[in-house]
Amino acid sequence: MSTLDRIKDIQKRRNQLLKQMLAYSLMIPGAFKEVYRKCGKHNCWCHDQPGHLLRRITWSEQGVSRSKAIPEKDVNWIKSATRNYREFRSKRREIQDLDKSLKVLLDVHEKEVVKKSRLSKDYL
Repeated sequence: MSTLDRIKDIQKRRNQLLKQMLAYSLMIPGAFKEVYRKCGKHNCWCHDQPGHLLRRITWSEQGVSRSKAIPEKDVNWIKSATRNYREFRSKRREIQDLDKSLKVLLDVHEKEVVKKSRLSKDYL
């Protein structure tokens, strides 16, 4: 495959990723977790069990870890929002990798075109 074809393929993939990224209308950074926690009361049923189910989202904000409880009615919403955020970031990293490859290929293409152009004139 020629350098020019590889550049076109990278640009096509980059455009696909960008289109997918711009389609996200719901994103929340963080991780949703369902954890069990004991309340500490000796007469509570959780004393001899794994504990009470807590649904939480955790994220980092300016280097500080934050956590919030999620109501049961919003569990699907928050799962979707955090999944979208992870997918968005993954696509963003892929675009950054493609940009690096594109830069290398453009350098190669430039050299090829300059070399070919010089060959067309015997005084260059």
